[in-house]
Amino acid sequence: MNRKKFLKSLQALSGWRETAFLLALAERALPNLLLYLESAGMAKDLPNYQALMSQTWRNLIREPEEDLIGELLDHVTDPVGVLEQDENYGASPSLSCLTLWEQALLSELNRERSRAQEASQISMQSVMDFIEFSEGDGLSENSLVKLFDRHDLMTREFSFQEELADMLRAAKHASPDVVSEIRELAQDDGVSNLGISLSD
Repeated sequence: MNRKKFLKSLQALSGWRETAFLLALAERALPNLLLYLESAGMAKDLPNYQALMSQTWRNLIREPEEDLIGELLDHVTDPVGVLEQDENYGASPSLSCLTLWEQALLSELNRERSRAQEASQISMQSVMDFIEFSEGDGLSENSLVKLFDRHDLMTREFSFQEELADMLRAAKHASPDVVSEIRELAQDDGVSNLGISLSD
């Protein structure tokens, strides 16, 4: 599937499928956030984000509770102000993770707004920013584009999003087995969209 067809396919995602797409992107970026919080000495002052992520996934297989979603939104958005003020690189992919997570929660409250394409681009941009940060010093704009086009992380990101969208379109309903399969794909053996693993 080429990129234009892929973006068009995202428009077909709605309801719980679109929420799951957004949440899977957030799950895949979660190691970036956890590493940042740990390195910044913030982890002990914040809730367990892995547990909150599990709670968010559970919302997909039952009727959403607005009060619970509101509480999750409060936790997810709590570090945003600090991240926005932090000029260190690690804050950027962490902010992307929280933005995707927030959009997943908001999509449960408002199904009318389409969010999948924007979320897809947020995740792609996070990967491009990482490649530029780590390998793009001194490169021209054209050289950067070529670097993006051939980079393994970009190929991996697009393949993941494509497989995720295909899986969601084929799913008949948000059964526990389906949600578990989607989450397992997103966790990718603990490796983030930037190739970061907490076990390294």
